[in-house]
Amino acid sequence: KQWYQRRVRGTRDGGFVLKELRRMGMVHLYQAPYWRRVWYRKPGFVGELLGVHHMKYYLFDDNVIISGANMSDIYFDQRQDRYFLIKSKQLADYICYFHHLHESCTRTWDLDNFQKSIWSTEALRVAATTSSYFSCNTPIENHPELRYMGPSDGDTFIFPLFQLPHFSVHQIDDALALLLSTANSNQRFTLSSGYFNPSKRLTSALKNTKSHVDLIIPSVEANGFYKGAHLKGYVPDLYNLLAIRTAKRCPNVSIHEYSRDEWSFHGKGLWSNDCTILGSSNFNRRSTLRDTEFALGIVTENENLKDALGAERDYLMSFTKILQSRFRPISVLGFPVMRNFL
Repeated sequence: KQWYQRRVRGTRDGGFVLKELRRMGMVHLYQAPYWRRVWYRKPGFVGELLGVHHMKYYLFDDNVIISGANMSDIYFDQRQDRYFLIKSKQLADYICYFHHLHESCTRTWDLDNFQKSIWSTEALRVAATTSSYFSCNTPIENHPELRYMGPSDGDTFIFPLFQLPHFSVHQIDDALALLLSTANSNQRFTLSSGYFNPSKRLTSALKNTKSHVDLIIPSVEANGFYKGAHLKGYVPDLYNLLAIRTAKRCPNVSIHEYSRDEWSFHGKGLWSNDCTILGSSNFNRRSTLRDTEFALGIVTENENLKDALGAERDYLMSFTKILQSRFRPISVLGFPVMRNFL
């Protein structure tokens, strides 16, 4: 068995958290490429600001679970997220292929000295090939055995979307831009993000789209950083300020705040009449510039699946209210710098 998991925040380092798993299989530690040029011992919160491995996928034989949630206790207790279970050997094999390629860009956890996991020149060379493996027509064309992702008479198409900013792979951004730019005035999209800080490209797409977009974000109280210590406590204010500015710039976007007593909101994705996107991306600047991301795009003609996706969307909307200006004025002072790391 092999495991990938984003390191946890706080004083408990991911290596210690996964100590028991190490006895059952391999644990691999991923580092963003630029860390090989920077000396560090334990990056902690600073390291997270600069970039993290943010993908979430879970493989069990031929079963694939795609989610935006980490394997941490706070994600399973009063925290709204999305989880999809897909039973498909072809899809599982495809993701396993990527897993092994990504694995070659990591270091195996050393029980005595796991913190010194750095990128070697060879690992960087291998990682750089991901931009060719996962652009447009590959790895399907390079690997014919993965070409057929399902039965030819199926009514649902599932395609992987990768975001590897360090190697100029932006498939999630490309998919969003394509959907929004080609939509007509009769179409309606719902977009959700736990930490919404749109890139210039996404802001432009939202501003110029002919469709209407409902955007679901957490209220200040439902933000994962609510009541955080020190500067973290101002992070929800900054996201609220970003939402206010987006609403002013994008007339076709209606912003809704998820508000539910004692619950936080971490759901992310896109819904339309016959498609959805789900995965790790928050559709923000971090996803575009810093973090590795993985998502699935699903297009379907199956009426039952369409109804289920619509019900999921309506359920989330039932806990929302119209966006309100809630940010504290002092948070504006840190906005020009911090928005690049949110």
